[in-house]
Amino acid sequence: MPEEFHRFGTEHYKLVICEKPLAAKRISEVLGSKKMTERELAPGVVIFEIISDKNQRFIVCSALGHLYSLFPIERNRKKYPIFEAKWSPRHSTIVREKRRILEILKVISKISEGASGFIHACDYDLEGELIGYNILEYACNHKYGLSMRAKFSSLTDSEINQSFNNLQEPNIRSAEAGKARHLIDFIFGINLSRALVNCLSVSNQNNRYYNLSIGRVQGPTLGFMVDRELKIRNHIPDPVWYVTGKFKKDGSFFKANLITSVHKFSDIQKILTTCRNEKGTIKETNRLDKKLNPPTPFNISNLQKEAFRIFKVPPAATLSVAESLYLAALISYPRTSSQKLPSSIGYKKILERLSMNYPTRNKNFVQDLLKRNHLVPYQGNEEDPAHPAIYPTGVKHKKLNILQHKILDLIIKRFLSTFGTTAVTKYIEVTINVNGHDFMAKGNTILNYGWIPIYEPYFSINESNLPELRMGESVEVNEVTAMEDYTKPPARYNQATLLDKMESEGIGTKSTRADIINLLIKRKYAIQDKTGLEPTELGFTILNTMKKFIPEIVSTKLSTFLESSIKRIEKGDLEMIDIRKYLEKSLEIPLNKIKINELTIGDEIKNGLNISENGTSIGKCPKCHVGEMILIKSRKSNKRFIACSEYRLTGCKAIASVPQVGNIKRSNSICSCGWPILRIIFKRKKILTICVNRVCPDSRFNKTDSHHKSDLNTSI
Repeated sequence: MPEEFHRFGTEHYKLVICEKPLAAKRISEVLGSKKMTERELAPGVVIFEIISDKNQRFIVCSALGHLYSLFPIERNRKKYPIFEAKWSPRHSTIVREKRRILEILKVISKISEGASGFIHACDYDLEGELIGYNILEYACNHKYGLSMRAKFSSLTDSEINQSFNNLQEPNIRSAEAGKARHLIDFIFGINLSRALVNCLSVSNQNNRYYNLSIGRVQGPTLGFMVDRELKIRNHIPDPVWYVTGKFKKDGSFFKANLITSVHKFSDIQKILTTCRNEKGTIKETNRLDKKLNPPTPFNISNLQKEAFRIFKVPPAATLSVAESLYLAALISYPRTSSQKLPSSIGYKKILERLSMNYPTRNKNFVQDLLKRNHLVPYQGNEEDPAHPAIYPTGVKHKKLNILQHKILDLIIKRFLSTFGTTAVTKYIEVTINVNGHDFMAKGNTILNYGWIPIYEPYFSINESNLPELRMGESVEVNEVTAMEDYTKPPARYNQATLLDKMESEGIGTKSTRADIINLLIKRKYAIQDKTGLEPTELGFTILNTMKKFIPEIVSTKLSTFLESSIKRIEKGDLEMIDIRKYLEKSLEIPLNKIKINELTIGDEIKNGLNISENGTSIGKCPKCHVGEMILIKSRKSNKRFIACSEYRLTGCKAIASVPQVGNIKRSNSICSCGWPILRIIFKRKKILTICVNRVCPDSRFNKTDSHHKSDLNTSI
């Protein structure tokens, strides 16, 4: 290795810093038209020595994302508050990766000593700016101010060449904003997380360690899930009946639904009797031509939500796949919030490449587009000053896995559909009166398919035809049926809808939101199942504890204020010293509250941990009044029962059997005897409300809530 370094010093060269190895290789392949030599100067550390067609000599090095991260100056892990931090080489729990990070920094540092110039070629956003800034400042001995910036939104040959032919000044304000974001997240995260861990240690008398964390974005996001779950748990399903009529007009049959839902069984019987063997009269008709504009170009949030809707791919996985497609020069930079495609990206050039390299994708439509004199895509409202919306480059791929194929196809079809025409449907609503009861029939017919075939199979419209119906006309009632159901609680958040909620509330960033959701799952604050994201009892405990003692930490107001502060730093309206002062001031009182209440908070967290590890909480223990009654399933007998969560620690013997079939729901009610009341939901929506105490004197909680009627689905 020393011989290689010595050789670099004999000729003038510029050092190029890239964010990822694949980006370094791609840039080297494009710029090194005269010569490209790949060298491994240390295990896993590859650099590229290249000579361009203009005889410019570059040495291209690569980071692994962030090579530096913030660390507390105070090394005592139990101490808080912590407000002083420094940038140091990033630690990794993987020994090989940790060694590789240090070797990369050593190689870059040595090469920088003989460099005649420096080019910052990391991703053009806050994170990319910070990655390059730290390397140039710490590994290259304060060379950021002397560097030049390469700006590109895709890794195509033309964009790379153009960016290196038009190098810009580095953007110190973006670097400062990136530093501010990391400092804010670090200060909040380390102090609050240490505080929670210390509370649990005090409660456990240092006999047990559990990795807990909370932060300015974690807290509100967990709050969204808990608030939704409380609505679900507190929802009391009421019986409801939906009435459908089958009508006949000129030999054609169509269906219409009773406009109002019915909540009394006696009313249902009256409606069915009144409408049987009757005639209906067309009371009102509404016809409307509905326009469906083409979809907007993808930004990263839209892509993540659409990929989850269509493929059920988690947002974090979608971002990872999109980044791999970007590094392969197949799409533009994905971490963008823009919904606009400027003409500077070269619409026709992209379409020509797509036509040549992807001939089976909407061939006729692409050919039609290429014949147009003016190409104007349908644009969204959101803008990103750094990058346009996501678009395919049209470059031919070599080898992709199944998921990469799917995401690339989605991006290509979305891009093409933005150039499509507006679709038009004929929408009809018809109100039919049968003896005072209004039924509504709906029809939807596509008049102009527009952009829809281009985006298929990712979007379609279900058509439903109605016969020609005019006001005052009579129609025959063929049959009327009633279907029994129960009112539904709101649906749990899934990863896409939670991402949408975070975005609408202005917390997190386009790059970090998916990671926050994954972190909450990793910390076991929530679990992912078929019904969506469900907060665990530990998640409930963490959030309720924060709300009780430091509610400002889990408020969206704090996070959105800090996000706006980061933007002000980027614009130059705020300085880092102002952020530091605010962090100290905003955390001083909350952290003092935690210190004063360490034991109380620790006991609550410990109880939440016990419940999460053992089973679902049903309610407070009626005997010891300390633990929670949790639902447990025996591994031996496979039977379920409830028992006190403290039975291992205090020997509390509160235990009760529960029905072995049915879905057990917590009612949040306590019986007069002190034991929890449960709601058991059986098949066909039969609900049983019971007190789990077998010798309970109050017999009213051992009766069914609903009068289940078995004959409601019969046709009349």
